[in-house]
Amino acid sequence: MKTRAALATPLALLGTLAGGAAALELPAPTGPFPVGTTAWYVTDAARPETFAAPGVARQVKVMAWYPAAGGDQGAPAPYLREGIAELPPRLRTPLAELGSVRTRSRLDAPVAAGAEKLPVLVFSHGFGSAASSYTALVEDLASHGYAVLSVVHPYEVTAVTLADGKVISLFDADGKPSPAFRAVITEWDREDEIMAEVTKEPEEEAQLKRLRAYLEGLPSTHATLRRWVDDTKLVLDRLPDLPRTGVPGQLAARLDLGRLGAFGHSMGGVTSGQFCLDDRRCRAGLNLDGIPQYGTMIDQRLPVPFLMVYSARPGRTGASDAIYRRAASRYDRVDVRNTLHVDFSDMVLWGGPLQAGGALGTLAPARAVEITRTIVRQYFDQELLGKPSPLLGGKETLPEVTIRSFPATAPR
Repeated sequence: MKTRAALATPLALLGTLAGGAAALELPAPTGPFPVGTTAWYVTDAARPETFAAPGVARQVKVMAWYPAAGGDQGAPAPYLREGIAELPPRLRTPLAELGSVRTRSRLDAPVAAGAEKLPVLVFSHGFGSAASSYTALVEDLASHGYAVLSVVHPYEVTAVTLADGKVISLFDADGKPSPAFRAVITEWDREDEIMAEVTKEPEEEAQLKRLRAYLEGLPSTHATLRRWVDDTKLVLDRLPDLPRTGVPGQLAARLDLGRLGAFGHSMGGVTSGQFCLDDRRCRAGLNLDGIPQYGTMIDQRLPVPFLMVYSARPGRTGASDAIYRRAASRYDRVDVRNTLHVDFSDMVLWGGPLQAGGALGTLAPARAVEITRTIVRQYFDQELLGKPSPLLGGKETLPEVTIRSFPATAPR
């Protein structure tokens, strides 16, 4: 597991690593609000489920974090919301103690009192990741006043329980990823090599030509991206339908969809870009190391600002710049030294098998979490709340971080 391709592989394919996990305690949120969490389901009767028997409609789970009322209302939420099933079969023994970890959030705690509506962030996990493995980041955002809606994309996440209690996994009974999942991964076999070629090209037009040729050969990847964007739209479309008698409906009533941003990690970050391209509810997007930007942005204009956060994966840094520079109304780029792909998730805190297998960078785990939280919160504070980012504005520096900003280019 030490090739560049392996280090870019989703959690689902890290199952051959060995070694025990270090004790996990999630870093405390840094904002002034206590944090609540809840969940609900939405079904799209008009959209058949690609991975199920005929007649089954697409159903999506939403996990939400939000500023909560004070006190001890609600039990501390478990870290792995689906239990140990969220881990790939071969990681369940070395990482078993994650099943007993509790978070800083309280289940179904009342939403913080007040008439002011809450800015909204929609989030998508990585392809083949555990949806719970971003809790440190989303809890922190909620503690600063954001409502974060994490869209769990079934069959392409390690595990999710649907409304009828059925556990959906990308793994079969033998612990192997499904053929549909493998079809996407197979399309990425040469991605490290091709992205390295892109980043070596000195001219933007040559970069775009190489990217366009690569993107044209990814039918399974683009089908996944379309599915995830449609899931995100569905979640937002159905917010008015949630019963106001429950916490999800009460939260929905407090959401300010006029201040809505989208972000995600890996494929989830790419999803945020395509969603912001397709849906005018998006006011700003952010991608945590999802490379390259699949979908149609390469030939379209993005009417909102966008931030790309690159890890230090060899050959990948800057690979999507040619797309974002030409598409976004304003493009900001952040490079974080001494990191690898999963360092922008809680997996950087898991240690053990991931550390031993070379999947993590050399940046201290707590520092990686702190930097990720700072970048994401300051960006959305700036774009949604009108609070200029000290980091992006050059008034604050982090020694591990390099910032570059690109003005909008002329329409093509």
